[in-house]
Amino acid sequence: MEPFIGKKYKLKSSDNFEDYLKFIGVGILSRKLVMSVSPVTELTKNEDESYTLIHTTSIRKVTTTFRLGEEYEEDRPDGVKVKSQMTIEGNKLIQVQYDPSGKKSKHIREFTDTTLTVTTTADGWDGTCIRVYEAVN
Repeated sequence: MEPFIGKKYKLKSSDNFEDYLKFIGVGILSRKLVMSVSPVTELTKNEDESYTLIHTTSIRKVTTTFRLGEEYEEDRPDGVKVKSQMTIEGNKLIQVQYDPSGKKSKHIREFTDTTLTVTTTADGWDGTCIRVYEAVN
């Protein structure tokens, strides 16, 4: 994962994202707002060996700090508190997330020199959301 630390990626395309947001219960106004922005995502590694995932849009900046393999609580963009756990497999950062109703989502972030591809699935949802980000200087 080291080659991708500190590299920034900007959203280029998004498939089935709104359907995923509907499935997890995000309201229409929040969905429309989230769909209207193109976030820049960056993964950093901290001195204490934790990581920080930063999502920056024209509206706000969301940072999430975590340790690999340890459960942590975070606020979803719509304000719902969820529990997550991150692991790394090669060039993939894998997040398993549980919302208060027990719905489980999985976000696989696959990093390359030129792209970040985020593939999202959820138990009970027959879709797959794919969001592709391009590296920026």
